[in-house]
Amino acid sequence: MFVLFFAVWVLLNGRLNWEVAAFGAGLSAALYLFCCRFMHYSIKRDWDTIKRLPRLAVLFAVLVWEIVKACFALLPFIYTRKEPDPVVARFTTDRVKSETGRVFLANCITMTPGTITGSLKDGEYLVHCLDRSMAVGLDSSRFVEKLEKWEDM
Repeated sequence: MFVLFFAVWVLLNGRLNWEVAAFGAGLSAALYLFCCRFMHYSIKRDWDTIKRLPRLAVLFAVLVWEIVKACFALLPFIYTRKEPDPVVARFTTDRVKSETGRVFLANCITMTPGTITGSLKDGEYLVHCLDRSMAVGLDSSRFVEKLEKWEDM
C-alpha cells in the first residue's frame, strides 16, 4: 500500500526529484501508518494480496476468455433471429467460501454476456440466462475453480 501511495504522489506531482521523493515518502509512510491504525491494514495483509496477484491475473484472463466465448454463443441469436429460451437458474456452491469470492463470482457471471446475477443471498445465486444452454454448469464453472484456488492461498 505504501508503494501505491508513493506512486500516486509521484504521478500527481508530475516530476521526480529528491525533494519530491523525500516528502512523498514521508507523506506516504504517514498515510500508511494511519491506514494500519484505523483501517486494519497490515504488512502481512499487503503481502498476502501481492501473493494473490498472479492468480487474480489468471482469473482475469479466464474472465476475458469466457466473455469472448459468450459473445460468439450469442451470435446465432443476433444474426439468425433464433428465439432464445430464457431461464432463471438458481444454484449454490460450497466451493467458494468467502463473501469476497462469492461477490466476485456473481460479478464474473454478470460481466459475461447473456447472464445476469439477480440475487446473491446466503451463498445462493439467482441468475437470469438468455438461453437454457447458458445455465448449464454455472455451479462448477471455470470461475468457481479459479476462485477456489485463489481462496486456498
